Amino acid sequence: MTESNTYMYALLWTCSSCGYVREGGQPKMECPTCAAYKTAFISFPQHLEKEIRETFTEVPPNHKECRAKRMELIVEHDVKEKSPFAGRILPAASGNTMDN
Repeated sequence: MTESNTYMYALLWTCSSCGYVREGGQPKMECPTCAAYKTAFISFPQHLEKEIRETFTEVPPNHKECRAKRMELIVEHDVKEKSPFAGRILPAASGNTMDN
């Protein structure tokens, strides 16, 4: 496995407000680019991310052109509605109980 292909094996979280992408793990409490809350993050299909990274090889994954293309693909492929989960806080992690 080459270093350039490692993103294909990570969970990709994308901010649905600005297109920022984070690889693996849970997203932080807010987007480092637009400060949207954690719930704005959605899982992003790896085949779409591959398309972006193959198109924009000269810039980093969170360059403004990559983020803009990601936002286009989110709308075009209805990714936000099809995302199996979002970057939400689960009850056990937030301190809330499910007994209420």
